[in-house]
Amino acid sequence: MDRREWAMLAIGYARGSGLSPVQLQKTLFLLGKELPNETGQDFYNFIPHNYGPFDRAVYSDADLLAGFGLVSKNDSGRGFWEYSPTREGLTYAEKLRNTAPGKAVAYLEKIVPWAQRLSFSALVRAIYARYPEYKANSVFQG
Repeated sequence: MDRREWAMLAIGYARGSGLSPVQLQKTLFLLGKELPNETGQDFYNFIPHNYGPFDRAVYSDADLLAGFGLVSKNDSGRGFWEYSPTREGLTYAEKLRNTAPGKAVAYLEKIVPWAQRLSFSALVRAIYARYPEYKANSVFQG
């Protein structure tokens, strides 16, 4: 699987309200850190940034998926947008689930809802607690 497919699979698990940009970034970061053998070498290259691990390509790929009609990018009404799977995106994510490594699928099934339940501050703090080296360039004071 390539990195765009991993992004689609993560967004596919974003039922209900979708994934905010920070939730998408941190979900994919954790997937790559926790299961590097499953995600492979064509994965994101996260660097320490303002709010922890960040790779601009995550947004480019999500926008590309939106351009293909697989993801909708909607204003959350809370000052940021959310990525949600379209009907076509859900169908595609289901196909990806059937071909992705089972360990990674099981991990995403847990980690996406976990990230959705946390506030922005709580999610960033949780990442810093597990991976303090990604706090290096942080502007986060929460």
